[in-house]
Order: sequence, then C-alpha cells, then structure tokens
Amino acid sequence: MSSPSSVRVAVVLYENPLAEVWRCVRALNRTAQLALDAAEVGLNKVALAIGDCSDVPVISEGDLRELRAGADPRVTLDYTWFNANLGHSAGSNALAEGATEDAVLFLNPDSYVAPTLLRHLVEALRDPDVVAADGRQIPCEHPKHFDPRLGDQSWASGACLVVRTADFHAVGGFDARWFPSYVNDVDLSWRLRLRGSRVVHQPRAVLFHDKRLDATAGVRTTAIEPYEGILGRLMLATRFARPDIVTETVEVMEVHGSHEQRRALEEYERRHSGGDLPPVLPDAASVADFVNGEYGRRRF
Repeated sequence: MSSPSSVRVAVVLYENPLAEVWRCVRALNRTAQLALDAAEVGLNKVALAIGDCSDVPVISEGDLRELRAGADPRVTLDYTWFNANLGHSAGSNALAEGATEDAVLFLNPDSYVAPTLLRHLVEALRDPDVVAADGRQIPCEHPKHFDPRLGDQSWASGACLVVRTADFHAVGGFDARWFPSYVNDVDLSWRLRLRGSRVVHQPRAVLFHDKRLDATAGVRTTAIEPYEGILGRLMLATRFARPDIVTETVEVMEVHGSHEQRRALEEYERRHSGGDLPPVLPDAASVADFVNGEYGRRRF
C-alpha cells in the first residue's frame, strides 16, 4: 500500500451561507493545486464532491458554473442536492459511495484550509499502517492527545479527516444508524483501529475552523449537540463493551444534565427496553479509550 495518488474531498452542507461555501471551495482549490504541482507528493487527481442537505439548494446552477470556472482544470467539482437532511454520516457516506480515488477527505464547510493542508495529509498516509489522519484546527485547537513523534491518537476529528477509501468501505463507512451526526468520527476511528490500523494526527496540516465562543471562552455548541452528543456517547459505550461508562454517564446526566441531555437518556432507555442498541463488537474494549469523560487522553 502506497501513498494516495488521488483524493476525493467530501463536503456536506446544511443551510450554509453561500459566501462560506465560496471560501471553503477557493481554499480547497488552492491546496489541491499545490499538492498536484508537488512531484514528490505523487498526487495526480483531486475531485471535490459537495452534498447539500438543505431544504432548498444552497448552490444554484449559476453559482456552480462560477465555482467550476475559478477552479484549477485538474480539479473536478460535483454538487448534489439531496433534497433531504441526511445528517453528517449518511451525507458523507453518499459522497464517498463509488469513489474511485485512493482516499477520501471529509471536511466541514465552515473551514478554511491552509495551502499546504492536502499535501501534508497525503504525506501522513505514506506509512502503509496509517489508514486515517486528521488536521490541526485553529484557532480552537482540539485538546485530544497525540504522540508528538508518530502522531498516533485515539481518534481523528471528522471536521478534517482523510481516510483510505478501501479501509473506509471495509468497515462500512460512518455508521448513520447509531451515530447520525455526532461521535461518528470516534466510532469510525475505533473501528479502523480494531483492524490493527493506525489513526494519526498531522499537525502540519492546518485549517481554520470557524468556531464561535461562548461567554466562558469555550466553543459554543450547536443546537443538537447536547442531545446527539450524550446519545452518541451511550451508543459508543454500548458498542465498545463499556457498561461502566453507560452507568457513569446516566448517573452524571441525571443530576447535572440539561433538558436535552436528559432527553437523550430517555431515548437511550427507550431503545434499551426495545432491544434496539448496537451489538458489542469483538474485542471492542481494547480500543475503547474512555478517559476522564473524554474519548482518550487530553493534551490540555
């Protein structure tokens, strides 16, 4: 297995401002151009695939023509309006379906990638044991731990995640049934690691992730994150054979949880009573890095 020679970039939209899409695509075009120009990288094809989950299309036919006109001729751009809110997992899977490229880069649309991002992500996959890598988000850098020399980490963030296409499909892609939008990147990373593969962080691959801060200088959550985050955590702990984490999460949320978080507990209990929970994966606990409420160690 060698370094990818082709990459599909998958971007899922939901009611994103058109200006944000333009910013994202322009930056992607530049990083693709520089990666294609660098002979030592060995990249010869980049395909941008945008999937729109919005109620009405964000990109018109005229917008699409302009976006394509401003792109490097070696970079293709396809746009699909799903006419349904598929969620991040199903939308990403749809964009990766039938991909002929060696790797797929899943990227949030509210990001602005550095010109060298794609080059460094491709370089991270030169090691045949590495099947997935994520980039460094600024200005709110992710606090999860990674090995400073080798890059190995518990999981890779879906905000900027490159995965070898064959390995992505081998594990069934993102699990849209149990993790429609949140915790899906942790689940995918752990299933990849269960196969003996490495998931790494590439700090040289930088992107500006347009996050907003709250009054305490923390990253402001989305409207659905309190509910989806807790339900996803419970599903993850169930799938990866950690009933102690299920119990701990329930006990903490019953006392300290918000209305939406307690609603997630109720939904989990409903599914539990109906036998509608993910089956435990063989040897799952070996990669289940639940540490102090996180999915692995923290750096800060």
